[in-house]
Amino acid sequence: MKRHVLIFACLAAIAGALLLRPSGDLEPHQVAGPVRALSGSASAQDFRPLPFHAMAKRVGQRYRGRLIGADITHPTPRERELGAALIYEFRIITPQQNLLKIRMDARDGRFLEIAGRGQTKALRKGGAMKNTDKYRDAN
Repeated sequence: MKRHVLIFACLAAIAGALLLRPSGDLEPHQVAGPVRALSGSASAQDFRPLPFHAMAKRVGQRYRGRLIGADITHPTPRERELGAALIYEFRIITPQQNLLKIRMDARDGRFLEIAGRGQTKALRKGGAMKNTDKYRDAN
């Protein structure tokens, strides 16, 4: 139950931060940067990110530890090359007190990057990476 409350609190904080961030000098109808069309037949209406809480649950099913932070962020150039348009980033503290930073594709739930010490020790039995994941845990 505490985990659900923590996840909900993280989501509420993220939503609040997005709503309260300064708008800068832009008018509401202006765009902050260049707008690029999505490649292929994809369009903005086709983009459907997976639920944030479902991805947090998936992280918990794969790694032992306590979720201490979560964020929605832009992809790195390498992640963008893999087709990611939006990234869910989770931070967990493992039972060995190591910090893991986990980046996932918001659209399909792929684990794109797992950074930090103790990745192998924190991995749950049966939580090994599936062949569908593009990046592999190097630890």
